[in-house]
Amino acid sequence: MKKIILLLSVTALLTVACNKQQKLEVNQNQLEKKQTIDITTNKKTDETSLKVTKTDEPILGIDVSHFQGDVNWKKIKEAGIQFCYAKATQGSTYKDPKFTENKVNTIKAALLHGAYHFYVAKDNPKQQAHNFLSTLTNIDKRLMLLPMLDLEQGSIKNKITDIKTFQNDILLWLNEVEKELGVKPIIYTNNPFAKTYLVNEKFSDYKLWLAEYGVKKPKTPITWKSKGWSIWQRSERGKINGATGNVDHDIVNKKHSLEDFLYLHESN
Repeated sequence: MKKIILLLSVTALLTVACNKQQKLEVNQNQLEKKQTIDITTNKKTDETSLKVTKTDEPILGIDVSHFQGDVNWKKIKEAGIQFCYAKATQGSTYKDPKFTENKVNTIKAALLHGAYHFYVAKDNPKQQAHNFLSTLTNIDKRLMLLPMLDLEQGSIKNKITDIKTFQNDILLWLNEVEKELGVKPIIYTNNPFAKTYLVNEKFSDYKLWLAEYGVKKPKTPITWKSKGWSIWQRSERGKINGATGNVDHDIVNKKHSLEDFLYLHESN
C-alpha cells in the first residue's frame, strides 16, 4: 500500500512539473511576440545581424531618389526611421545616379532597405524589368525589402486608350521580376491612377503601397478593397534630419510587421 501511495505522489509531482514547463513555454512565446525589431552590427566581423519580431509601435519609413542628394543614413536611423526605399531605375535605360551610394550606406547604417522602379508606359516592360534587376547586385539579402514598382500619372505622357494592354505590360514586368528574385514586388500607386488603370483583379495579389496626402485615413482603391493597403505614403513634403529637402514619409499598416516585407521571409 505504501508503494502505491509513493508511486501516486511521484506521478502527481511529475504532472505539476510538466504543467509548469508548458506555462513557461507559453509565457516565453508571449514575450517573444512583444519584442521589437533589433538590427545590430558586429564591429569585429563587420557583419550585420538581423532579428525580426513583431511590435505594436508604428513602423515608419522614407523613400528617396537622387533629388535628396547625399543622405546621412545614420542620422535617418537615429531619427526613428526603421526602413527606407531608394529609386533604382526608370524606364528601359535610366539608372538613378545616387542608388548605389544609397544602397551601400543603408547597409552600413544597418537599415532595412528596398529598391524601386519608376514605370514608363512607352518603354518595353521586359527591358524595364531587366534594367531594374541589373542594379540589384552585391546586395545584403538579410536587410533587403521587397522590390517596389512605382505606377502613377508620371508613368504615362498621354491618356492610355488600350488599358488592357497597359495592364498586361505591368503584369509582365511584375512576373519578370518575381521570376528572377523569387518574391512578389509591391505596387505603389494612388487612388485616381488605380481607379482608371489598375482595375485588373490580378493586381490584388501584390501588396499595395498607397499614396494619399492630407487625410487621416487613406481610401483603398477598389482592386485592393478586400485586402487593404500595406504601406501608406502619407506625406510628400516631410522633413527629417539627415536628408536635404522634402522626403516621402511612409507608415506600415498595423496588420503587418516589417517581417512581412523582408526579401528572405517572402522567398522562403
